Amino acid sequence: MRITNGITHNRLVNNIQRGMSRLDTYYNQLSTGKRLNYPSDDPVGLAIGLNLKEGLNEGAQYKKNAETAIGWLNSADDALGQMTTVIHRLQELCVSGGNASLPQESMTALADEVTQLRDHLFQIANTRHEKRYIFAGQLTDDPPFVFNDTLPVGDVGRFQYQGDANGMVMEIGTGVTLTISDPGTSIFGADAEFFHDLDTFIEDLRTMDHDEVSTTHLQMLSDKLDDVLSVRSQIGAKVQRLVRTVERYESMDVNLNSLLSKIEDADIAETTMNMMMKESVYQAALATGARIIQNTLVNYI
Repeated sequence: MRITNGITHNRLVNNIQRGMSRLDTYYNQLSTGKRLNYPSDDPVGLAIGLNLKEGLNEGAQYKKNAETAIGWLNSADDALGQMTTVIHRLQELCVSGGNASLPQESMTALADEVTQLRDHLFQIANTRHEKRYIFAGQLTDDPPFVFNDTLPVGDVGRFQYQGDANGMVMEIGTGVTLTISDPGTSIFGADAEFFHDLDTFIEDLRTMDHDEVSTTHLQMLSDKLDDVLSVRSQIGAKVQRLVRTVERYESMDVNLNSLLSKIEDADIAETTMNMMMKESVYQAALATGARIIQNTLVNYI
């Protein structure tokens, strides 16, 4: 095959361009710190990286959901903790009111305190977390309990529940959901019976019905305390599960980011060394080209 000056020059130009292209690749990697800057750099690695990023995004969302659920449950537990304290005080008042030797004035004072505690429990029943009512089931925009004090004691419309019987559900993993709230019906009764019972308790104190106070109402409060403690126990178990879930997502985030870094990030030391080698090759190609193309027709005149 006859090698002409044109062939030699074309090969030289092509080699120099390939050398510049390889240098440009390493320049980009060093300037961006990324090994993958274009899909063509590593199609397989790019696909793996996209899957890892999808996993990171999903994990971040589920972790956020779990943290939100923890906040919701902690608010519910705090409200029920206050309710527990109030019930203990109501039990003490029940024992005092069962004393048949108490005069009317003392029984009236007890009734007045129970009235204040009932109102406090009503506020607890309408507790909000981040502007949403935690005991309203899934209807969290409106207060779950309403109180119409114009109606007489015993009227079913005096206290009413207007939430629903469903709990709030949070997705904390792929296909994994957790109920994070208890509707007010599970704590205060389907028709707000607990508040009606407290109304009756107050009336029996005012009418000095010591037997009802020391038996019926004391048992009612004991049963309600058991209900509250049972719900709080469930809340505690759910919080512990969610805490472990958050820790797992944090660990997964570290692992996935480490894998993503190995795929996407450039090894600065290795990339610098490779760039210097390619730069030497490129400089050698330029020097060789300068020697090849230095002769022109002028040299033969």
